[in-house]
Amino acid sequence: MVSSMKERYEELKKCGNILLNYDEILLFYPDYFKTKVELENESFISKEQVDDIFEKNYRGSALFDKLVQLGMANNKIYEFMKHNKDLKYASLKSIFDKLVQSSIDLCELIDYIGHYPTTYPVPKEEEKNSKMEKLFEKYDITVRYYLGDINEMQIASDDIVRIIDKLHENLEMINSVKGIVTSNDWLFTRQLSDEEREKETNDIINAIDYFPLSAYQKQNQSSREEGKKYLKLQHGKNII
Repeated sequence: MVSSMKERYEELKKCGNILLNYDEILLFYPDYFKTKVELENESFISKEQVDDIFEKNYRGSALFDKLVQLGMANNKIYEFMKHNKDLKYASLKSIFDKLVQSSIDLCELIDYIGHYPTTYPVPKEEEKNSKMEKLFEKYDITVRYYLGDINEMQIASDDIVRIIDKLHENLEMINSVKGIVTSNDWLFTRQLSDEEREKETNDIINAIDYFPLSAYQKQNQSSREEGKKYLKLQHGKNII
């Protein structure tokens, strides 16, 4: 975002739910396509590379020395550390993969909103992207014509902010995970039991799945359903 758009975006975050032209989302996150391509080219460190690093370095680790001091046999130490390495790799990779896919989905959502079909009063079914429409339903996002005389399509500022903020959060987490595996230390530490690691991994994945609620959802309502009511009143019950 250029400076002026960044300032406007920050203002939107403070102003609550105001109506904007639907394609303004492209101005607030113009790098959506570049980001999507970069994400599609992301790859997590391979298991083969991790295994090779482990085999060459595990005996020189502080964890190995600690287990020796505890009187554990070398073969038991190897199996214990190998299991720990495999579990941590699977955990980090699942988190990384989830973050990347979630971020790609959000980039595609920005693209879909910014180029939403403008057929009046609602798009034809063949013009819609079913995957993105499901995200609309899940996140309570609506793109539709302004009520009244304005011949433009609208989106709520809250919808734009929720999408972009979530994408920023994901990208920061991706960088954090990538930072962890830039050194070998993570392979030779154990802070959590297997059960605790599984729970932490599931909690993080659930947090990635979580999308900030709309103002309507926070009140157990739906802006989409309200919009459908207005459309039916204006254009008849069979419009959608």
